[in-house]
Amino acid sequence: MDFLKNKKLIFRRTLEFDCSYLYGRKEKRLYVNLLNSNKNNSLISDLTENGFRRSFDHMYVPICESCNLCISSRININKFTLSKSNKRNLKLNQDLRLIKASNSMKDKRYKLFTEYCIKRHKESKMGEMTSEEFSSFFYNQRNKTEILDLIDKSNNLFGSILLDILDNGYSAVYSFFDAKLSERGLGKNLIIQTVLKLKKKNVPYLYLGYWVKDCNKMKYKILFNNVELFTHGVWTEKS
Repeated sequence: MDFLKNKKLIFRRTLEFDCSYLYGRKEKRLYVNLLNSNKNNSLISDLTENGFRRSFDHMYVPICESCNLCISSRININKFTLSKSNKRNLKLNQDLRLIKASNSMKDKRYKLFTEYCIKRHKESKMGEMTSEEFSSFFYNQRNKTEILDLIDKSNNLFGSILLDILDNGYSAVYSFFDAKLSERGLGKNLIIQTVLKLKKKNVPYLYLGYWVKDCNKMKYKILFNNVELFTHGVWTEKS
């Protein structure tokens, strides 16, 4: 854990607040502000590998007193194989391809993001972001990132994913998609196509963030083949 040797890092605890994943629960986090570090790429890599998650300009890990359901997850890309469900999803969305994001899609991206938040996260204030706030959240990073867009042959935007580039893989920081097309499984398709793209680049892992057993929105993470979970300080294959 190289990050523990960095004496300039200051870890803080939040007060309890409403849980981001489970209704009626309280959440508490241990976090570190990335603005105080000039080695963000290595720091984010070390922290992600040890169960932390990046949000905006800080890294955090839940330290809830009465709950331990948040478990970091990642896909072992070297071992990854497509399931029957994955293949059906790819066939259903065979008209879509995942490409490196271009500046020309910024307006479309912001519009799709706000529509996604209204449809999928009515309780969140993220959908109230201005265009400038969204740019700060999605584009203006202090570390190495990559954005990929899911488009059809007419350049219509169906989804986007923001990835942190780590020392031992990539981390899916945030993704959004056309939530009106629920039957197409676009969120799942974003992950599948990202994994296949990274597999060609010999990237070992794609970190998916926290899997929460009792949260339906997080259920998809455990359904991929070759998922590993971070428990008791060790990455192990899901049983």
